[in-house]
Amino acid sequence: MTQTQRLSKVQRAAASLVLLFLLAFPLFASDYQSGLLAKFLVFGIFALSLDLIWGYSGIVNFGHAIFFGTGAYSMGIILKFVALPGATYLAVIGGVLVPALLALGLGYLLFYGRVSGVFFGVVTLALTGAAHSIIIVNGGITGGLNGLYSYQTPTLGIPGLWEVSWYDPMVSYYAAVLSSVVCLALARWLVRSNFGRAIGAIRENEVRAAFMGYNVPFLKLVIFTIACGMAGLSGVLYVPIGFISPDLIGVMMSASVLVWVAVGGRGTLIGAFVGALVVNYLQTMLSDSFATLWLLIVGLFFILVVLFWPGGVVGLVQTRWARRGFAALRLEKE
Repeated sequence: MTQTQRLSKVQRAAASLVLLFLLAFPLFASDYQSGLLAKFLVFGIFALSLDLIWGYSGIVNFGHAIFFGTGAYSMGIILKFVALPGATYLAVIGGVLVPALLALGLGYLLFYGRVSGVFFGVVTLALTGAAHSIIIVNGGITGGLNGLYSYQTPTLGIPGLWEVSWYDPMVSYYAAVLSSVVCLALARWLVRSNFGRAIGAIRENEVRAAFMGYNVPFLKLVIFTIACGMAGLSGVLYVPIGFISPDLIGVMMSASVLVWVAVGGRGTLIGAFVGALVVNYLQTMLSDSFATLWLLIVGLFFILVVLFWPGGVVGLVQTRWARRGFAALRLEKE
């Protein structure tokens, strides 16, 4: 068996064990712990969407929270103002489509306007402040600084016949698990497809990719729209386990998701979930014991990771495994 086959076997076994653990977790954990893990998984989907455009496409987005918050607000606003059977499904569709359409319009203007690199990041950062202000100013619809509340309870099931509250800890937990698996599978399929290879070529050298005949602005626009739609989905999933407030669309949220991806490992997909889990677990644990210093400790941890593990936690594991493989191959030849 080659090293690649051994690695693939280990990856499948590890993925199966993780999935079994996630499915069985509510059986031995409290509702609070299940809710906490569900929130970390939702943040993992959010980080995964950023990894698609930052890690695989080389697009620097400092305002990714715009799409997370837009997804959450779209769902809340539809639930508040649309009183129809099955309004939850309409809200979910709106929570994905609105951020995707927003990304489509924004991406068209920026990519076809040849705005890229750090300039793209600066524009998205500025838009984060604008989006935050729009949420606060339009308090009649969004709730302003108080946040959005008093909307109908989101439900899943068959409208009018059999419905369960999405606020139920088990429902929200398994919705987060199922969505994580689907989003990870979709992202994995995307990056391994011909489209994903074209995106990778653009990330490595945009000029050379254009010279080879790739429509660079169009390909960037497609991956940006897909990723932002996924970010909107994570915002939708956050609604039953969190609170819709302007913080979801602010600079702090945008900075947090950058940290999650960097800590987990940019360009690894699964690293997005690892980073979201590790950083948020540290944040939860340290904020109880060090009420005033926990942010400083998390910040130092991030700096240490960037300095000593630039590939993140998953990148470090992959490097160690590759070295072990080379050593085994050399011994076989000897």
